[in-house]
Amino acid sequence: MDARLSISTARLRAEGLEPPLRLARESDLGLEISLHPGYLLDEALFEALAGLVHRPSVHLPHQGLDPLSPDPELGALSLRRLLLGLRRAAQLGADRAVFHSGIPYGHTPGEALARGRRLAEVLRPVVEEAGSLGIRLLLENSHEPTPEALLPLLESYPEAMGFCFDAAHARVFSRLPQLAPWLALGPEHLHLNDTDGLFDRHWNLGQGVLDHASWLPAYLDRTVVLEVREDPTPSLRLLRRLTHG
Repeated sequence: MDARLSISTARLRAEGLEPPLRLARESDLGLEISLHPGYLLDEALFEALAGLVHRPSVHLPHQGLDPLSPDPELGALSLRRLLLGLRRAAQLGADRAVFHSGIPYGHTPGEALARGRRLAEVLRPVVEEAGSLGIRLLLENSHEPTPEALLPLLESYPEAMGFCFDAAHARVFSRLPQLAPWLALGPEHLHLNDTDGLFDRHWNLGQGVLDHASWLPAYLDRTVVLEVREDPTPSLRLLRRLTHG
């Protein structure tokens, strides 16, 4: 099982590198480095990480970013931040990079689908940069109302882009909280945490309503990333139990 722990650059800068990295080592987990936008220009941090982290995945910056912002300056800035995130991913030797579409909450399915078609063209430079760097892109569901909103991007770049599934996002933010339609997109990367069904809590697995034991075993041959805000030991215990039956 390729299991990884999500650690943000904000946390690494606040706590120092050793405590979070030691937690990953002691838990026998790989890493996914979440690129907080406030630390993208922190050269010292990335130089230190490049010598310590072996082949992580990366979560590209997403807070406040929207490549299709109605403000053209914000749209252009969003693209530049994604491109910089890819260069940071390459600096860390990352094999894959997760990103959000930037869709705001509250779009209708029709609006979201039309937006996805426009986004597929706008993100072409990001896809090309990832390809030149040897990094596979993974589109994560965030505020899309239904899975169909992701299809324009996934179908435009089938060789360069896969799907990252976040069940908590589907439950809390989408208009289709049932998991099966999202899983039908064939995720190759999963962000795992639990929720009360109302908020994106980032709880340990088994603490909320997502019932991972009923659906996750079929996907444990993919890359799974624990996105929990506390000691991940309970989530690891569940993952190992599901892996070994």
